Amino acid sequence: MQVRSWRHANDFIVYDETLIASPSPELFDLPWWQARGLTQGSFDGRAKVHVVRHGDARWVLRRYLRGGLIARLSDHTYVWGGLRATRPWREWHLLAALRERGLPVPRPVAAHVRRVGWRYSGHLLSELIPDAVPFAELLQSGALEPADWQAAGRTLRRFHDAAVHHPDLNLRNILRAGDGSIHILDFDKGRLEAPAWQLRGELRRLQRSIGKFAVSDAQREAAATGWQALLLAYGG
Repeated sequence: MQVRSWRHANDFIVYDETLIASPSPELFDLPWWQARGLTQGSFDGRAKVHVVRHGDARWVLRRYLRGGLIARLSDHTYVWGGLRATRPWREWHLLAALRERGLPVPRPVAAHVRRVGWRYSGHLLSELIPDAVPFAELLQSGALEPADWQAAGRTLRRFHDAAVHHPDLNLRNILRAGDGSIHILDFDKGRLEAPAWQLRGELRRLQRSIGKFAVSDAQREAAATGWQALLLAYGG
């Protein structure tokens, strides 16, 4: 990875020069990709994200959106507190740091911040994980195996041993890739050097999320068994 930054007027971009030779704000504009026939679908998380094609690569384009009541005032702008404090900038650098530690997260491609007065908006580009399916979808389709839960437990232990905090750990952002490996998504507002109590809270949040996706008796029974397998693999 070769980290570079770019600025023009009120547009700021941080990017991996091995993946992008000439950064520009257009790379974060969905209509720009659509006009060139380079979009390949979308999927929902906390916000809708889109898959775009760049040569032989497949990237995920995500716009930062607010949730909750404040979204009624502005769903995509945030208060400016300096570039390094912006959500896209922080998440991109966190993903880069996690990749350096060998942790299974998407490879960050670039992040974009646009400042307008005392507000800003932003986007993130990351590499698409091939043939990845969220645990939530696998659970609901009956395709989650005990080995998947165990692999997830071992993966979460790796993150917690590195004191990595995920602020919204749930079954939607734990993925099983096509090769069976487990990956974690969506580190918006994540951090390194998290205290132990915060990491324990992540597991409780993850367990609560199971109830949102296990909607039938069969799913709830499978999830209960899977959760115990996850905890055993996670360890004490």
